[in-house]
Amino acid sequence: MKRYRIGKWFMIFLFIMFYTFTSYALEGWQQDGEGQWYYMQDERKVINQWVAWPDGSLRFVGKNGLIVRKDWVTYEGNRYYIKEDGTRCENEWFGIDSVPTSPDIEVKTNWYYADADGKIYRNGWYDINGKQYYFYSGGNCPLNEIFKLGESRHYVDWDSGLYQNTWFTITNTSSKGASYTYWYYAKPDGTLLMNGWYDVEGGIYYFDANGNSPRKSWVDIEGERYYVDDNGIKQENGWFTISGVNSKGQAYSNWYYAEPGSGLIKRWGWHEIERNWYYFDNNGLSYRNRWYVAEDKKRYYFNSAGILLTGWFKVAIKNTATGAMTENWYYADENGSVRTDGYYEITGKQYYFGTNGVMYKNQWVISKNGSKRYLSDTGELYENCWFHIEETNEDGTDNSNWFYAGDNGKICVNRWYTIDGKEYHFNKAGEMSTGWLADGDTNNIFYCGEDGARRYGWQWLEIPDGWSDDNEIVSGYIGEYGDYAYFYFDPQNGKKKYCTSGTYRELTIEGKTYCFDTKGIMQMGWIPIKSTSPAIKGYRYYITDSKETSSLRQGQRLENIWMELDSPGTIDGGSDRGRYYFTACGEPACGLPGKYMIKKIQGKRYAFDGYGNVAWGLLEIGNEFYYFGESAKRCAGVTGRCTIIDGADSRKSVYRFDGEGKGITGVRDGYFYYKGKLQRADTAAEYEAFEVPGIGVRLINSSGKVVKKAKVKDGDGALWVTNTSGVIMQYGSDYIAQTSLPEPTAMAPD
Repeated sequence: MKRYRIGKWFMIFLFIMFYTFTSYALEGWQQDGEGQWYYMQDERKVINQWVAWPDGSLRFVGKNGLIVRKDWVTYEGNRYYIKEDGTRCENEWFGIDSVPTSPDIEVKTNWYYADADGKIYRNGWYDINGKQYYFYSGGNCPLNEIFKLGESRHYVDWDSGLYQNTWFTITNTSSKGASYTYWYYAKPDGTLLMNGWYDVEGGIYYFDANGNSPRKSWVDIEGERYYVDDNGIKQENGWFTISGVNSKGQAYSNWYYAEPGSGLIKRWGWHEIERNWYYFDNNGLSYRNRWYVAEDKKRYYFNSAGILLTGWFKVAIKNTATGAMTENWYYADENGSVRTDGYYEITGKQYYFGTNGVMYKNQWVISKNGSKRYLSDTGELYENCWFHIEETNEDGTDNSNWFYAGDNGKICVNRWYTIDGKEYHFNKAGEMSTGWLADGDTNNIFYCGEDGARRYGWQWLEIPDGWSDDNEIVSGYIGEYGDYAYFYFDPQNGKKKYCTSGTYRELTIEGKTYCFDTKGIMQMGWIPIKSTSPAIKGYRYYITDSKETSSLRQGQRLENIWMELDSPGTIDGGSDRGRYYFTACGEPACGLPGKYMIKKIQGKRYAFDGYGNVAWGLLEIGNEFYYFGESAKRCAGVTGRCTIIDGADSRKSVYRFDGEGKGITGVRDGYFYYKGKLQRADTAAEYEAFEVPGIGVRLINSSGKVVKKAKVKDGDGALWVTNTSGVIMQYGSDYIAQTSLPEPTAMAPD
């Protein structure tokens, strides 16, 4: 079929037939001075009529008698359109552009069809080449657009005419330049499906009031919602997803539920599906991997399948900055409400949940009254048990502490507690104390082992670093015995025993005496308990090694015992090593400086110098002479008669000592002794007179015996006569022999 579009400008080709008119005949077609044609009949211009053109075609002359060009003509109730050349459109399509009334109105082309007689089709459907087209009263045909007839709608295009029994689409571009497509379905009668659901080729589709069948879209009808997929088919088989990409370029898939059969979308809250509970928002979105907070502030969580979770469950959260994943645990009751804001007992164990329901783990909880509790790595509240926390300090070092949770999980803090029969101390933070501990009053010092239990009695412990700083006693101990020492803690309260005043303190423990310094270190060896003269008197000796004597333990004070020891290094003078005797109070037996002191020990007498060393040999003490054996190991004071080598003679001399060990002066058993030494007459003289203290002059023979009731001659032949008492009745000479003085074999050191 021919289609013409009548424009504003076109070339006119006119084939003019010339006729010969007589000067008296003004009939037929005439041309005026402006070249316009008109038609004369009966000497009058024909108007408003169709007139045959010389070629047999028709021209229409208007009311002014001139041929109408490029305009509409209505004649006898019919419409015609005259072209630029004056011919009318016949048996053809043609379009006429609208004239915009303002710059913002687009030019539109209206299409018309003229039949073989030039009549414009109007007011109805017409068959053109076997295809149906509709024309309005003005003759224009709606092409490539939806148009409404009464309550029905239709679609006609150039090539197909009226669409019937088929799907078709219309694609347009929005004001923003986006392309969009609408879907329609024309019934066999050409009317479009509208206003409802229709079964088309086995699928259920929705068509709106304009006949559009939405694709991948929501359909809201009287407050109810449905969804149609990419093909426009209603979702009515349960779960389905809608996927896309959000404004941030992130892909998403949202889940919805369409009731089987009806396709009604679940919305507006809770719905039970196949014995599981789900929550849908106002648009029907199924909550998945997300929380729902109800008006009463209760919280609910739905897993990746949208199912409301009950019991224990965990939620993984990704740190957008680091990418690290964190898993939080929650607990929901049988109604799905998550536990929040407090402690809850679950299967016999206590757990704590935060404001958002997060189960606390590896975390402290401090109540309003300041009490502390701790949740384990599984979230369980520690109760009536020990637990251990390992942390890393700011400097990267490990920090490990033990804690104890009592009844209701309350942490032991800031005092002593009895746990399983043992005493433990915890600081303000609840950390179990170990090592040395000053509990409030600095005079009370305790020690807790690595296990935290308070120690009692004797403990072998390492001396802390720093104790030896500016402390000669501690540094001296470490230098002599090493870094460990014995300490003693009260068996009842665990308080450390130590010197609180002065330098040293002696304590009796289980009947034995020990010495402690200001740090509580049990002392060993020679210790100057007090200042005395002589110095050794102020010293006490404490066993350094139990091997020194099997009957004493290390650190015990020597009492009532002999011991051969190195002399105190802090005392100048005396021997480097000596044999000492320690009294019941631990004091070394000793004399005054430069003098001996006699001490009776277990019924025997011993002599000690001013340094506490036991003395032996012949000693002069208090202007008297005593004899204390021949060695340090055999140094008991001698009584009675004995033979010794003194310092006066190189030969042995006879001595006699009384019951106190003092050398006898006078006559004993008929013999004369002076300060213990037997006095004898010179061997050559045989008899000599001696002045016997307290008795007078007596005649002594060369054996030292007093001559009684005898008449004897001495070596010179002189006669001596004595009576029965030994009194000299006749002198052989007036010579009085000198007594032989003892010479001590040892002198008391200064």
